Amino acid sequence: MKNWWTGLTLREQLLIGAAGALLAILIVWYGIVSPLLTARADARLDRERAAFDLAQVERLLAVQRAQMPLSAGVTSAGRAPYTGDAFKTEVTRAAQGAGLAISRLQGGKAGRFSLVFEQADARQLYYWMNEVENRLGGRIERMSIDQSSGERVRATIDVVAGG
Repeated sequence: MKNWWTGLTLREQLLIGAAGALLAILIVWYGIVSPLLTARADARLDRERAAFDLAQVERLLAVQRAQMPLSAGVTSAGRAPYTGDAFKTEVTRAAQGAGLAISRLQGGKAGRFSLVFEQADARQLYYWMNEVENRLGGRIERMSIDQSSGERVRATIDVVAGG
């Protein structure tokens, strides 16, 4: 290889060197720089899309709450809300029906208790919270939702019977 290189004229060596440098620049640009810039732009778009989805859900929730009947003593099913252990049973049954796995269930005095979901789908979680408030006559007193892995969330939700 060395004999071949030394056998080339200076002009040929410069041309091959320039071609090698150009090839190195192209590899760095298309192999490293361009994918990094694209990933950053994709992350920005994903964040904007998530912020838009959150704003849309909050807007729909505000509209839904504004349209709720003012009679707090009656659920959307037209009957008195569940109380005590019956409420806790119906809430856990609704969570299981929504495809949620309850990791921990704490409390239970006076119709107040906390549920912890470790790997929950956010859409199923919001569906279940809607069921608790509208169909079962409960109230979400406090909630904490954190990103877990992928599209899953970890949630701690405090529920109170009787809205």
